[in-house]
Amino acid sequence: MKKEGTDDWVFNNKDEGQLAAAASLGLLQIWDIDMGLESIDKYMERAEDNIQAGSYLALGILNSGIKNDADAAYAILADKLESATKQSHKIGILMGLSIAYAGSARADLLDLISPIIVDSDNSIELQAIASLSIGMIFCGSCDQDAAESITQILLEKQEKDLEHSFTRIFALGLGLLFLGQQALVETSIEVIKSMLPHKNMAEFVSLVMETCADAGSGNVLMIQKLLHLCAEHKEDEKESTH
Repeated sequence: MKKEGTDDWVFNNKDEGQLAAAASLGLLQIWDIDMGLESIDKYMERAEDNIQAGSYLALGILNSGIKNDADAAYAILADKLESATKQSHKIGILMGLSIAYAGSARADLLDLISPIIVDSDNSIELQAIASLSIGMIFCGSCDQDAAESITQILLEKQEKDLEHSFTRIFALGLGLLFLGQQALVETSIEVIKSMLPHKNMAEFVSLVMETCADAGSGNVLMIQKLLHLCAEHKEDEKESTH
């Protein structure tokens, strides 16, 4: 007979279910650093990739918004990121860092993560998640170094690469940097429009950035613009059926 407990709950799942189960430990014990670390630690060295990745995400959730001298999330996850060889582990670590330090604008995290974004040997998926992490950590900061790291890799992508579904995450990473900052996004949008050679992608990235910048502002003109774009899209679909 199986014993009852958290172990069964994690291991009774398969594939991504194990990742989600391990990550949920961070939510169950959020902000309880001592007990949470003890519960999560044993999953970080598991052979199952999804459980390891989930444990890194759990650590980030556990430490979300917490400031203390030990800074356990950074100490553990930064070290793991530098030694990790598997993409699933790196993604779990990046998301853990982005949740733990969302809005902190920590320069040491930019130094740690931006090389992953600009390294063309990395997959688009990993580069995109790293860009999202920077967007979350520097949310609303308008940080130009952070913006340049994401913009640089977008400019280097071939047109076929920009068709990858994960390229939309680059746009979100950029947009989050200007969340709620309204007119402060204008210069960066002009850079994207003038330098990104692929028109459709440039328009999409610019729209995401502009929308994030006006989030929560009640900007009527922006709302009208978005409604117009939605109606225009529907009209195009209608015409294509005839």
